[in-house]
Formats: sequence, structure tokens, C-alpha cells
Amino acid sequence: MFCGKQTRVLLLNDIERLERTLFRLEQGFELQFHLCPTLQGKNVSISTPTTQHQAKMNPSSREHDSDKYCKLDLEIAGSYQYSFGHEESTGGGFIVVDPVLRISHERKFLPLDCITVQTYLAKCFGLWYESRCYNMIHFTPLQKLGASQSCYSIADQLELNPDFSPPGKNYTWMDWNMLCITDVVYNHTVSPLRNDTADQERSG
Repeated sequence: MFCGKQTRVLLLNDIERLERTLFRLEQGFELQFHLCPTLQGKNVSISTPTTQHQAKMNPSSREHDSDKYCKLDLEIAGSYQYSFGHEESTGGGFIVVDPVLRISHERKFLPLDCITVQTYLAKCFGLWYESRCYNMIHFTPLQKLGASQSCYSIADQLELNPDFSPPGKNYTWMDWNMLCITDVVYNHTVSPLRNDTADQERSG
């Protein structure tokens, strides 16, 4: 998916808390944690929510640990917290991994700073594609609506709203060079579907 992996290095200092500093990296990068002199020679461990156990940087038999590091492959976009220490947690910070967004059949890269997004009430979709100037659309739920036609009253979680299929027309997001995001709603599902799914949580 990614063309060549790039590496970024984060230097760790003892008792350095960087909770107010934000490090932004790109999805697909490799992040290496290196030890500064204040931590070299100590049994340092690093933990993040993505690791099932702590990753250790054990001292080597050499006179210094300047070449010791732990790496984290940033394969999933999102925000992450890391902490490190040699006896207890003595430092930490946050990392934001930006997603790699691609549009069109040519899979063109779309930088986050270039997103122009419009929110639509899905039931009022209409013929918006005839005069659009956006590359991302935010929809209310796209499923078939209940009798009230409220945008958040879902008649069938597995059926697309039939209003989105005009006769004789068929489009894809790639045809429009378009990205989309949509709301996911589970607590406003109409009665017939809830009766068929006993494990569904009822809402007032």
C-alpha cells in the first residue's frame, strides 16, 4: 500500500513528559525510540496501547547503549500514547498518525490539509453531483429510514435507502473522485427490526 517505508526517530530523556507536545507522523512510517544519555545503561521499557506487553531496551555488553532502540510500525491511523521508564513510568507523550487518503481510479493521494468536506442530510441527497466542489462528503445514516423519515430512525440496518438509486443511474465514489464518512447509529432502530434481534439494546 505504501511506497517505501520512512523512519522517524524519537529521543527519550529520563523524567521527560511531553504530554503537551504533539508528534504528527504519517501512516506507514516506522517510529524508532532511541535512548538519550540519561537512560543509557538502564533497563528501560516502553509501552503503548498497541503493544500487548512492554517492549524492553536491555543494556548491551558494550560500553554504551546509543545503538539500542525499539521500533513501532505505524500501520493504523489514530492517536497513541506512549510511556517509558526503567523502574516505573518516568516519561511519556502522544503521537498522532495521519491517515493516507487516496481517491479516484488512479489512487491519487489527498493530503489532509486539502480536504473540502460538506455535511448532507442523506434523505435530502438530491442531484448534488451535478454541481459539487467537494472531495469528501459527510452523511447522516445511509440505511433505509423508518416511517417517521427521521435521519436517525433506521428501518433496516442492512438495507441502503432506496432514494439513493435513481432509475438507470449508477455511480461509484471513484467516478466522482470522492471520499465519504457517515454516522453509525444503533440506538434508534425501529420496532420490527428490534423484535427480530433479541440481543439488540432497546432505547426509549
